This record gives sequence, structure tokens and C-alpha cells, in this order.
Amino acid sequence: MRRVSLIAGITILVAAVIVPAEDRFAVSGFGGYPISRSITSMWLAGPDRRPLLMVFFHGPDEWHNTQWKVDSKFEKGKPGWAELRSEKATLRLSLNTETGEAEVQSRDFKVSVNNTFLVLHTGEPSTQPTIIPLGVFDLPASKDQPAPILLLQANPELMERINREVASSQHPQPVPPGR
Repeated sequence: MRRVSLIAGITILVAAVIVPAEDRFAVSGFGGYPISRSITSMWLAGPDRRPLLMVFFHGPDEWHNTQWKVDSKFEKGKPGWAELRSEKATLRLSLNTETGEAEVQSRDFKVSVNNTFLVLHTGEPSTQPTIIPLGVFDLPASKDQPAPILLLQANPELMERINREVASSQHPQPVPPGR
């Protein structure tokens, strides 16, 4: 494992391995990039560096500005996974490209139904994280800007949805009497 500081500046983690061209849908790397003071992102990518799975993590201000231990494993024909671990939180993604099954924070999903997610309450030890599937998006590869920034620029409704989910999680609606 390595120690990495995820800072609000330009921090991109990409672990890449050589994968033959016939395995274009294999998981071969990952990345992470801070979106704001309270949101960071993490993704698993294929050999062409296009994300296959994108996750946004929300928590208290500056929760992601900490030292991270990084671990990952990418092997031909096996699920690929990456994990960032700190004193405040553990971010873990896994993807089996043969079955199309993804794991986001230990919950299973089909990437054909959702390839983009929001995890609320990250880094809040007294609150169980909530995973919200956001849908299927065309996930762009990082170019002059990181992949999650390009995704949010191409889909402004996605950032609006993330902001709505964050706001509703911080101000839950009261349960009506009798329920």
C-alpha cells in the first residue's frame, strides 16, 4: 500500500496495467479527483482509460483532505478493484466486467442499470452511508480535465441531482404521524 494525499488541488490517481486489446472491457486502473470541499470522486477504468464505473462521495467539508492508503488489484479475467482508506473513511469499488456486476461500498449493482452513483454521509462515523444510483451515463476518459469534471460538464442535470440528494439528506423530511 502507498500513502497518498487527496488534496483539493489537482490530484489524479491512475493505476494502469498493460492489458491486451481484446480485453477492452477489462478493469485496468482507477482514478480519483476532488469535486468540491465536500465531494470527491473515484472511478474504475478500462485499458483505454475510459471509466466503467463512476462514484461521487459526499461528506463533511474537507473530509477527503487527508492521508490515504491506496490498494488495488487488476488481473486479466478477474474482477478489478480499488480501495482508498484513511482514518475518516474507506472508499471501495469493484467491477466484474464478465458479469457486469459492480460493488460500491460493499453493495452490489448491475452497471447496465447504473454506472454512476452518489454515496452520502462518507466520513461521518455516526451515520451509515447511503448509496444512490444515478443512472447510466456515457463516461468520458480524462483528457485536459479529469473524467468526473468532463462528465458533470456534459450532464449539468447530474450535478443538480447530486446537489438535490445532498440537500435532502441534510434536511430529511419529517415522517408524518401514524407512519
